[in-house]
Amino acid sequence: MLETKEYKETLDSFYDYLFGVVKLHRDMIPKLKDELMLIQSNSIDELSDNLNHQQLYLYKIKNFDKDVADYMTKLNVNGKKLSEVVLQFPADEQMRFFELLGQFKETTKEIEFYKEKCKTLLQTRLHTVNKNIAQFKLTSDKTTYKQDGKESAKPKLINTFEKSI
Repeated sequence: MLETKEYKETLDSFYDYLFGVVKLHRDMIPKLKDELMLIQSNSIDELSDNLNHQQLYLYKIKNFDKDVADYMTKLNVNGKKLSEVVLQFPADEQMRFFELLGQFKETTKEIEFYKEKCKTLLQTRLHTVNKNIAQFKLTSDKTTYKQDGKESAKPKLINTFEKSI
């Protein structure tokens, strides 16, 4: 595509959009660090508030794929990855986009690190809770009956969160 003023403005707008998405991801890292700390300290109410704030970040980027597709259409480029798309930009514009993609990659790695830490810690906590629940024995006053009046099997305690595949 010829470099027109409109093309340059669209390219700048696309860069600004991607920069904003990277900034949102960077802003999420402190929330993930807080989440890890809150899980460790068993602060349930504060953890709930933290997760609500994280949902706001997700809401802000929910249309990312659609927005990128719209920019790609306006810029008359295509590709499955942003790095493929950037290669179709004028040579003098590619470097700033690649720098931004590099920042995005690093930020994403850090986000994944903290998410994995939180997931592992939560699984450990839930295992402990399930283990404690399993230690309690059901007493005979927990007997249930069928409609015909016959005694039914004693109910089993369920795991707090079961994971099935």
